[in-house]
Amino acid sequence: MGDSCNCADAAVLAEAVLAEMVAIPPGSFLMGAPDSDQDAAANEKPRHRVLIARPFAMGRYPVTCDEYDLFCADTGRERPDDRGWGRERRPAIGVSWDDAVAYCLWLSQQTGRPFRLPTEAEWEYAARAGADTRYWWGNAIGQGNANCAGGGSRWDNRQTAPVGSFSPNPFGLYDTAGNVWEWVQDGWHDSYVGAPADGSEWHDACVGVGRVLRGGSWNSYPWGIRVSNRLRRDPDFRSVYLGLRLAQDL
Repeated sequence: MGDSCNCADAAVLAEAVLAEMVAIPPGSFLMGAPDSDQDAAANEKPRHRVLIARPFAMGRYPVTCDEYDLFCADTGRERPDDRGWGRERRPAIGVSWDDAVAYCLWLSQQTGRPFRLPTEAEWEYAARAGADTRYWWGNAIGQGNANCAGGGSRWDNRQTAPVGSFSPNPFGLYDTAGNVWEWVQDGWHDSYVGAPADGSEWHDACVGVGRVLRGGSWNSYPWGIRVSNRLRRDPDFRSVYLGLRLAQDL
């Protein structure tokens, strides 16, 4: 174990990860759920406008097992169990918030480029990709748009799907709805009262109250993969439903 893989795999990983970062343009959007959404919880309100003043980058896909396994091998961590579903291009699962932050730091060392988790506002802005509906594709779940319970795919409510198995949103991001919940940087707050309006991390008064996950997973009902839905878990919590996606300042 060391500070670097010192192997061809590290160079291949660096090239692959950098190639799959998608530039997200600046803009503004309404974050949270409207009062008309009967499935919305109080923690998704009040709806408020957020200005993303600078471009940033997001991973085209959630971090895959192939990518995460290199991190585990180099740092001496045990690889998360894939439950027999397969590794390679399936999203990494069983990843805690603490693990996700450590992965970002390790990847930054390998590539010489700073990686991090997205802020919650960045995540929702990128996942919406200009949409003001329950999902980036509209208000109805439809068929074949996402891996969730009732999404119409062969993976629904059974297991993860290989990343990129569904259409990307208009920003070119895959799997922002369903497949695996994705950790974001922010600490949990019970509502958006006092939330930053500039897309930055909201971390005040969050010690000991958990971190935020977004996007829903392969076993979520359609209401659970709405773009405004939020989940709270402790930073050391691991589950077969949880993964991560990278972000990067530009």
